[in-house]
Amino acid sequence: MSGVEWEDDDPFEEQRDKIENPMKRLFVEYGRDYVPQVTVGVFASVFARLLDLLPPLMLGIAIDAVFYEDALFSEQIPLVVLPDAWLPTGQTAQFWFTIAVIGGAFGIGAGFHWIRNWGFNAFAQNIQHDVRTDTYDKMQRLNMEFFSDKQTGEMMSILSNDVNRLERFLNDGMNSLFRLSVMVVGIGVLLFWINWQLALVALLPVPIIGGFTYLFIRIIQPKYAEVRSSVGKMNSRLENNLGGIQVIKSSNTEPYESDRVDDVSMDYFDANWDAITTRIKFFPGLRVLAGVGFVVTFIIGGLWVFQETPPGPFTGELSVGMFVVFILYTQRFIWPMAQFTHSMFGPIRFEGIDHSPI
Repeated sequence: MSGVEWEDDDPFEEQRDKIENPMKRLFVEYGRDYVPQVTVGVFASVFARLLDLLPPLMLGIAIDAVFYEDALFSEQIPLVVLPDAWLPTGQTAQFWFTIAVIGGAFGIGAGFHWIRNWGFNAFAQNIQHDVRTDTYDKMQRLNMEFFSDKQTGEMMSILSNDVNRLERFLNDGMNSLFRLSVMVVGIGVLLFWINWQLALVALLPVPIIGGFTYLFIRIIQPKYAEVRSSVGKMNSRLENNLGGIQVIKSSNTEPYESDRVDDVSMDYFDANWDAITTRIKFFPGLRVLAGVGFVVTFIIGGLWVFQETPPGPFTGELSVGMFVVFILYTQRFIWPMAQFTHSMFGPIRFEGIDHSPI
């Protein structure tokens, strides 16, 4: 079934066409009553992710200042939030200071993660409740002409499956979006701060990942539309047959009805499997692109450290500790870029399959 055919068969196409800017309406009309919850979630998410970036940075500083004794803390990447007088100078003192900062980052970060989850979950649950009750109230006020060409299973799918997917989008999807945004921006700034030349090398796969993701979205959207259409028809068939089981038994049409259920189930299987096979090709492809960027960065940075002179057109110095930090941040940067698509599709499960759209 093509995307066009699905639109022709969609029993709610007319209603959907009447809605303009659905996301804007969702947040303005329903989200404004719960601004405090989502605001708490956003700020907690930002601080939690910034604290997540601190341990790798402290590790790199400790490698140079404590283990290699190349320089004091203040001579490494400056800890701008602390004056030099507060930074320890002895090797042992610097070691324990590093442990204290890393431990504090994990402990305080855990608290912010809890606050973030509370804020986003409260926001999502409240909106989910309001949308479901408003949708039902709107449905029961419509005239009987609306119900004449609608199956109960199709309307139940709207009230149950669609609203549940909305909750997962608001919770998991938004949560992931803010998390990935903070990680990408924060790590990008740190990479250019540490070594802007090596940062350009690490970011080479980003445009390719962007184009690959855009192509995936263009291909997968009509496939998801087919899944939604087929599952609605399957639910309607099951609901009708179970509701009319007495008639089926009295008329001895069990084999015929079994074949009908088999047909709609196979339609759902075909549509679902088509979407799954597309998805399972996409994400491994992203891993390959991310891996290539990581390997190239590792090679250039490793040669830079071993040879103690920049390879090729690069200039300046790169210490062992900062190379370690760079590798850790590069791994954390490239893969979140690839996960932006997953944050929009992956968290929203469709009939138990982790790939459905909203």
